[in-house]
Amino acid sequence: MKNRLIALSVMLLAFVSCNSKDDEATDPSTDSGSANFALITRPQNSDGMSFSAYMQKIESPDVTGTIDNAKAHEISASHSGGVYEFQKSVFVNDYQNKSITKWSLSNANNGENKGSIMVPELGFQGNIAFKDENTAYIGGSGKIVIFNPSTMTKTGVIDWSSMSRVGQVTNFPTTGAAIQADGVTEIIINGNYMYAALYYMNDFNTFTPATTTCDILVIDLTKVNNASSNNADALVKIISDTRGSFTGAWNTGGGVYYMNKTENGDLYVLCHNVFGGARNIIGKPACMLRIKNGATEFDPDYYFNLEAASQGNGNPVTNFEYYGNGKFLATVLDPSKLDPSNPYSYNTDAIFRWWSFDLNTKTATKVDDDYTIGGKVARCYFSNGFAYVPFASKTSNYINKINLSTLSKTKTITTTGMSHILKLN
Repeated sequence: MKNRLIALSVMLLAFVSCNSKDDEATDPSTDSGSANFALITRPQNSDGMSFSAYMQKIESPDVTGTIDNAKAHEISASHSGGVYEFQKSVFVNDYQNKSITKWSLSNANNGENKGSIMVPELGFQGNIAFKDENTAYIGGSGKIVIFNPSTMTKTGVIDWSSMSRVGQVTNFPTTGAAIQADGVTEIIINGNYMYAALYYMNDFNTFTPATTTCDILVIDLTKVNNASSNNADALVKIISDTRGSFTGAWNTGGGVYYMNKTENGDLYVLCHNVFGGARNIIGKPACMLRIKNGATEFDPDYYFNLEAASQGNGNPVTNFEYYGNGKFLATVLDPSKLDPSNPYSYNTDAIFRWWSFDLNTKTATKVDDDYTIGGKVARCYFSNGFAYVPFASKTSNYINKINLSTLSKTKTITTTGMSHILKLN
């Protein structure tokens, strides 16, 4: 009897081992630690308005061929927004559903929801700024929410409503027009200061701007109490520059940033004129402005006309993928490709081409003649002198490996949905 029981036990264990995918996935030899790279894909849903989002492990950014979503984890069924990596985790910043969700991805391609927070109080949330493993900031209308990205709990608020300009008459874009809504579209942290990009709107539904200037809220982080619901004492001032228009990515391109820090600590700010198709009504070219390291004003001695350096006046520039030594990739819009029947053509159509820019020499070189949907997918990955650049049209989605010295390209991955690569480890 004892021998028969042992034999039966062995048979049952063998059966379970052969039929349980969970047991396979938790094999310590294959599932230890985080995946090194995640491929994020975002196919458009049948409603034509929203996207689903998928995450799966890839061995390296140099994998080739076609990768579908059969082995991917759906991290959002219907969303709009950006997908970011921090501390080996993936964060879905979804302004459509007013939420932020955290995911892990293991070496065995197991995805796990690690928590979420709701941020309806922000109205339309901007890009996340991660300060450290316990502190992150995300802005919106009148507020900046402070949350802990490790525990996914909200801890406090920076209330900037006292500086809101809602209701103020600006006479733009028409006489008598006023600011109907405002919001923090993106945040960057530099030393003891937080710089929060502000976007003033005359019409929130169409994102029509109500001002023609670049405006940034400066906050003193040494005066911020992460557990406070006010933090009004931390508000320093709003700085403004008439040479450029609004900045702040607002989750554009799947999670790019329009304010970046260079190696010496200086901040560069992309004034892009693209939201709401604003280039024509504002009349200013897309440009780059600078805030020197530690300063709380724009640098009056720095101005870079991005349009003049690339495709010419009247060709707006969006996305700011900084890769070092003063150089960055950006997409340049070709106005002749705009669909006049679609007011959101600037965001949804393949009308942009990639260029490489130099902040120091103020020059630019075209990277590719192919057109891409720069408003929806633009997040790049950089490594060892190469850029892994997403391309998307109405019919295809893929990633090109660009040699940043020669600008030669090699197609790596063809994907189901607009895609970009995140480095997790």
